[in-house]
Amino acid sequence: MQDMLTPLVDRDLKDMILDAKDKGTSLEILGHGTKRMIGRYSEKNAPLTMRRFSEVTLYEPSELVLSARAGTPIAEVERELKGYGQHLPFEYLDFSKLFETEPGYGTIGALFATNFSGSRRLLKGSARDHLIGVKAINGRGESFSSGGRVMKNVAGYDLTKLMANSWGTLAVMTEVTIKLLPTPPSECTLFLYGLEEDIALEALRSAIATPFEVSGAVHLNRNHAFPCLEGVTYVQDKAVTAIRLENTPKSLAYRSEKIRELLSAFGELFYIDEPESKLFWQNMRQLAFLVNREDAIWRVSTSPHRAFQSARQIKKLVDSQISYDWGGGLLWISTRGVADMGSSDIRRIIAQAGGHATLIYPGEDANQPVSPFHPLDPAHMQLTKGLKTMFDPAGVLNPGRMYDGV
Repeated sequence: MQDMLTPLVDRDLKDMILDAKDKGTSLEILGHGTKRMIGRYSEKNAPLTMRRFSEVTLYEPSELVLSARAGTPIAEVERELKGYGQHLPFEYLDFSKLFETEPGYGTIGALFATNFSGSRRLLKGSARDHLIGVKAINGRGESFSSGGRVMKNVAGYDLTKLMANSWGTLAVMTEVTIKLLPTPPSECTLFLYGLEEDIALEALRSAIATPFEVSGAVHLNRNHAFPCLEGVTYVQDKAVTAIRLENTPKSLAYRSEKIRELLSAFGELFYIDEPESKLFWQNMRQLAFLVNREDAIWRVSTSPHRAFQSARQIKKLVDSQISYDWGGGLLWISTRGVADMGSSDIRRIIAQAGGHATLIYPGEDANQPVSPFHPLDPAHMQLTKGLKTMFDPAGVLNPGRMYDGV
């Protein structure tokens, strides 16, 4: 096993990148390694961690803007924000239960490099939408910056957005600047139990279509629901459909009552107040429903209006459990005992619906290699390779992490 490289300042990082470039070797770019299980891994890549790049460098609460070095733990950023009643509005995903790491130990740079966002994305957008500036060093050893305290493009490219979801294959982010939002003063959740999937998605769409700013809309099948309901009073051994509202207590009382009236035909709605509501959504954010080590886990993005049909087709062909987030725009699929983790059927069906499927975890019994990221069509692959050549022509940074030759 190769020694871990731990740069402290930009100059160190540049030297390490240039040294690898000169030697014809490559680097595995890491924060704290909390998402190391996702994507391809190669022992040929020397591990380089950004954990010493840890500091909040700018925080202006009145402007709702924060800058931090890329290796700053997310938990540290959240502690800083909490004192001013502000938060990361996109509700990042925490893989600590799945990969058995410390909660909040992931870094702010890796959060944006992977662009994983939680249930609140439905209302507030993804992590990428709140990234307004980056400083980075590319595979040529060149420093660059983009954006800052306001959105802007550089030389015709929105480099800030380009860094999001690039998984460290184009450049190593050294600092990020984030647009924040005030933390909602209160929240509640409405539960419906035992709905069939198509009916549940209809209920979620009805709630989302109201002017009441639904910030969470999920349907968990019976097996997935129970781990997320730990600590919740009104628990039934059935599938659960959950609708979150966030606002002032007075506004929540009005909004929740209106939604209960609207959805009364779907069944009895249980009102879950703030402490239990927060616990439920924390379990959702930590993917508590997907921690069976034998299961392969897929994260599937698709059209909410085609989600049920796609899920039904998948379940006919693959032994699977499926739950829905973002009102049906995101499917979490767990499979077991399938040679290719269900890859060929899942990806074919989801591609027909205009979506894409990412393999988050192959399961302990995986016996066949599967590309973790959804295959690109020739045009997009050509564009991806072109960007790689532009930023990292020698293939120093995370080569093969997402696709062969990239």
